[in-house]
Amino acid sequence: MSLREKAKWWSLILVVGLLAGLLSFAYRTDYWKMESEIAALSEKNQVLIAENQRLRYINNLAVEFSMDPMIVELVEHYSHEYLKGNGPEWRLLKTPEFMTYIMLSLIYAESKGDASAVGDRGRARGLTQIWVSTARDYGEVTAEKLLDPETNISFAFKHFHHLLKKYSGNLALALYAWNRGSTKVDKLLIYGRSPQNGYARKVYQAALFNNRDILK
Repeated sequence: MSLREKAKWWSLILVVGLLAGLLSFAYRTDYWKMESEIAALSEKNQVLIAENQRLRYINNLAVEFSMDPMIVELVEHYSHEYLKGNGPEWRLLKTPEFMTYIMLSLIYAESKGDASAVGDRGRARGLTQIWVSTARDYGEVTAEKLLDPETNISFAFKHFHHLLKKYSGNLALALYAWNRGSTKVDKLLIYGRSPQNGYARKVYQAALFNNRDILK
């Protein structure tokens, strides 16, 4: 075989080798790209599954309490936000689910989920029937604005959190103070009298009435 022919063969071998390398590189690139796309789709799918479970949870609570899912979603949102601190005031409300259930039970006991409810000669407003004067301890707000579900729930959580801190996580005392006012509850405690007036039981019964196992 002549030198020219050998050079042709070597050139052909080199070209074939380069093509094989390029094909191999392209295959590996496509494979890595495919793997990356599969991983991204899997992550997206997990997010969709989690969101679907959350929406089912909210819808189930909305059905149980006969409330607008929007109300349940707001309560669930604030429950998660307030429990992030995980201070001693939350010692009996250790999970957002429990906090959500207690607050929904309170709303059910107060207004049956009627955002336009007005009581106590106009002083108690909206879903949680929080007093206008009480809400103003936590910021500027009008009586009309407290009929807005998000505003009402936001101020209700501020007040309820304050009561839980004041009574060192004692849920029953916080509920009595919600209903009777902390000044009245404090006076009764000072004189060694029970602040019990049936309100905490009313909230608990609202929870039990709405058929959940979370309090068992």
